[in-house]
Amino acid sequence: MIKIFNSFSTELKFYLIMNGLFSFGTSLSAIFQSVFLWKLDKTYSLLAYYSLFWSVSIIFCFGICAWFARKTSPMITMRLGFIFYLITYLIMLLFHHSLSHHIFLMGISMGLAMSLYYVGVHMAVLDLTTNDKRDQFLYIEGILFTVGGIIAPFLSGIIISQFKGMIGYYIVFIATCIFFFLSFLVSLKVKGNPVSEKSYLWEVLKNPSREWKRMYPVMLADGVVSGVYTTFLITMITFKVAGGEFSLGVFNTAAEVMSMLAFYVLAKFSNPDYRIAIFSIGSISILLGSILISAYPVILSLIIFAVIQPVAMNMINTSMNAMIYSSIEKDPQYKVRRLDYIIIREIPLGVGRIIGVLIFLLMRKYLNMEQLLPISFSLFPIIYVIMVPTLYWIWKKPSLVTKNGNG
Repeated sequence: MIKIFNSFSTELKFYLIMNGLFSFGTSLSAIFQSVFLWKLDKTYSLLAYYSLFWSVSIIFCFGICAWFARKTSPMITMRLGFIFYLITYLIMLLFHHSLSHHIFLMGISMGLAMSLYYVGVHMAVLDLTTNDKRDQFLYIEGILFTVGGIIAPFLSGIIISQFKGMIGYYIVFIATCIFFFLSFLVSLKVKGNPVSEKSYLWEVLKNPSREWKRMYPVMLADGVVSGVYTTFLITMITFKVAGGEFSLGVFNTAAEVMSMLAFYVLAKFSNPDYRIAIFSIGSISILLGSILISAYPVILSLIIFAVIQPVAMNMINTSMNAMIYSSIEKDPQYKVRRLDYIIIREIPLGVGRIIGVLIFLLMRKYLNMEQLLPISFSLFPIIYVIMVPTLYWIWKKPSLVTKNGNG
């Protein structure tokens, strides 16, 4: 891994360090943010509405943030993203006990933060990497993210469990703000590349690459799962089974160790030709793991899930992102249109997140609190498995036709 890291440019190294600090900050508090919100009303409504508000915010903010990136640069929007992540956590600290009355403000702030940050992230990945090396870069980036994730949840679990009430949460959130500020400082070393001030949004909507056009239902489906399952369901079911903040921190530390090992192996053997197979294995594994812990919510199931979940989600997310970037590069004019593709991507993804939250709220209406968590946790991962045939049709079928001489 060190050899691969040393092969990167100085700018790319600073980019990885910057995101490593950001990842450590989010790892300190991300899982506990969901528990914190849940404790305010002891139902899942506040969590669901928070997810809904930031999902809606992204749809409206992403285009504005992309416009701002054209006028300045994607790296400047990324820096502002760090600032608004910090502001979001300051909102939690400022309103704390009355936060349920300000969840709309918090959701809008988080949506703006994510929009600013991910405009910069997507453009940086497209600019600093190429398709043949992108999987490897994403896995290496994942390893650096995971190093912080190994220590951070464990530390947070200890801190929170040592204090009564919400004091431990406040200490953890303050620490997160400090790391966001450090990320901002390191980002000053990363210049990034400017983008064309001219927008090609309408041209991309009318005439995108063939692969991109077919990825719309996949991105929509991915949003349905990410809006609920990866946002708070994983945290809440592990919190319930683990039985407290300290145990949750230990679980996430163990999960991050497995995640780092998975990233290392996948980085070593990464190949664009294996993306569908890797995604398929990941999707089936996460479904089986989710069904197991939902049906048998005991410590043994949690241990098995701790092994499966980080590996499977890494396989799913990295393969999915690599395929999305690849579909953008299929456009001969992608260098001037790449930002427009990133803007459009947020539409099906954002609509999917909203659909996922609405489905969850509908389930909450008809299921009691004891049924809601295990049933929803078992159902949402099915979507990943359903996505596999579509991905095969998009990426594998054309090459098979060409080899047979029918293309």
